[in-house]
Amino acid sequence: MPSPAATTPDSIDVDIPIPDNTMPTEQEIQYDIFNFIKELMDSDGLQIAYCYEHATKKPPITQESLAELDMNRIITNPKLRHDVNFDRELHFRPNLDGSKGRQKIKLADDFWRALEGELFVYSFILERRWRPEEAQNEAYWEQVIRANQKRLPNVFTAIRDILKTLVPDSDQQKITDRLDVDLLMQQIERGMCDYVDLANWLAKVLTAHCAPMRDDLVRKMQKSITAGANEQDLNKIVKGLRQLLNILEHMKLDVANHQIRHMRPLLVEDTVNFQQRYNAHRMEHKKIDVRAAQTWFLCEMDNCLEEPTHLEALTTALLRDLVYADGNSLSPGTFYLDTERLRALRVDLHSRIYHYICGDVLVMLAGQSVSQSALSAAMRELYSRVSAIVGPSARFGDRIEHIASEIVRILLSLENRSQPIDIQLQGHAEQRLVEDLRPGTIAFNEHAEALTARLLPKLIRGVSTRQNMSAIALQDELVPAIPVPSTNPVGLGFGAVLEPAGMNSEVVDLDADIVRRFAHVVILHWHVWKDLVYLQPLNDEIEESCSVESSTPPAMSRTSSPVMPPVSHPVYRSGHKFVPEAIVTDDQPMTLPAPASSTPAQQSRNNERRNVESRRSSMDDHSQWRQHDHSEEHQSTG
Repeated sequence: MPSPAATTPDSIDVDIPIPDNTMPTEQEIQYDIFNFIKELMDSDGLQIAYCYEHATKKPPITQESLAELDMNRIITNPKLRHDVNFDRELHFRPNLDGSKGRQKIKLADDFWRALEGELFVYSFILERRWRPEEAQNEAYWEQVIRANQKRLPNVFTAIRDILKTLVPDSDQQKITDRLDVDLLMQQIERGMCDYVDLANWLAKVLTAHCAPMRDDLVRKMQKSITAGANEQDLNKIVKGLRQLLNILEHMKLDVANHQIRHMRPLLVEDTVNFQQRYNAHRMEHKKIDVRAAQTWFLCEMDNCLEEPTHLEALTTALLRDLVYADGNSLSPGTFYLDTERLRALRVDLHSRIYHYICGDVLVMLAGQSVSQSALSAAMRELYSRVSAIVGPSARFGDRIEHIASEIVRILLSLENRSQPIDIQLQGHAEQRLVEDLRPGTIAFNEHAEALTARLLPKLIRGVSTRQNMSAIALQDELVPAIPVPSTNPVGLGFGAVLEPAGMNSEVVDLDADIVRRFAHVVILHWHVWKDLVYLQPLNDEIEESCSVESSTPPAMSRTSSPVMPPVSHPVYRSGHKFVPEAIVTDDQPMTLPAPASSTPAQQSRNNERRNVESRRSSMDDHSQWRQHDHSEEHQSTG
């Protein structure tokens, strides 16, 4: 079966000037190739020529890009070995997230367009160099062939190397012989490469070693390459090669995910031992700021109003960081493997506080004629609608206008007003939301204090009752069983990323969900780090730094409400976490800060807040977010 290189498009008959000199420079050769593609290909010639000149030389999928899926890399991957504790169905998927993912897709598209241009140049050379009038230019065409070998050899190399990692040792030599890159390139340059036979052989090998669910992809690949060869359609051949590499990526992902599922119990069971050894090595090389972690922990021990256990101090300090601390200074560096989980907890905690604030605005703007029962129902409706408005990212600050509109709509409905919008009321609602929907405001701190006071006893109890559990027991109790997704992600060939299987969207008790997730992080963290950092002897420098009150948010009793943080100047140093040094505090009582002055506007705000609290206190149950508060002793802490 002849290859597409054996025949050429009609457009190739267009005369292209060939340099007279027999030894053109490399730059001149590249310029000629660019013009061949631009002038002789179809309408996309200019774009393909640009991609040919600028696209990467390596294919999007290579043995190196898939190396992280090898078993030896999996068992030495600290993030994977930590994350597997928190997800029963953790698996790899192609990494196409965000702007970087879109950039990878574009780079891949450019690569495959460039490869189409490269195949076209082989066809053009094959047709042109054997003309009688070109006999004196043989050296020139040899130079063009060598200069054109940019990407196709790399594609064949990637196919061979990846395939060899997926077949038994007994088949290794067969793969090497059939995918001899030098031989394949010679066949293509001479128009003798049988693409149909190659596609049939690849399909046979792949179906023998891949999962049955990949057979359809294999058939599509085989069909594309065969059609491209029979129709002299270079685009279809390129499409088939792209599908081939995607199939190989899928096969590597299948093997890696199978190994993770098989090894999960062993990986979880060995979590503490592995991480202690790994982190001890990192500490020896000064890659972890031990002093900052010890300072953070000791300051919490000193600042608690009652003498806590070590684990209680860790629980209290972490909760305070999640609720009050700036997002850029979230916990010491020892939590580096839990950053994503802690940020998710922080988003959920702040989201609940922001929902309370939205409820405050609704209560403040509601007329006195609105009954308490109607207002309570309206608040539940508002919380539900606000959740839909802000979405999973819970970016309240970007949705203030929409939240205010929803508040006004509910208020107008409560007051039986038929008008669709009240501009003045909308302005009041937006102003209050702009002022209050951010950390550090009076409204935020009031609700943060109440939420922290309610959660802390539950967290301490949830942690203390499970502190002696093994890592595997913690997963069995705290990680919900989730069915494996029925669909498989589509691979486009850009490396892999670990993907949690997802969380159950039906959360009956929001406090219990927080306790479950929080307790798992804290207990596992304590098992790993207690002997490495927290229970190590503290030097005088660290003890002295904690003689001054901590600049992190409020110290608290385990049985009383938290108090507000002192006025301070936190210090951030490049490459380090929050360090409580050079802290300046005032001598004011550690309670909610009073207004700096009693201006009429501030007095009005204070009166409004008192009215809101008064109306809230008269409601039986004003928020779906505070369910089960009255039956704490009967609810699960997991």
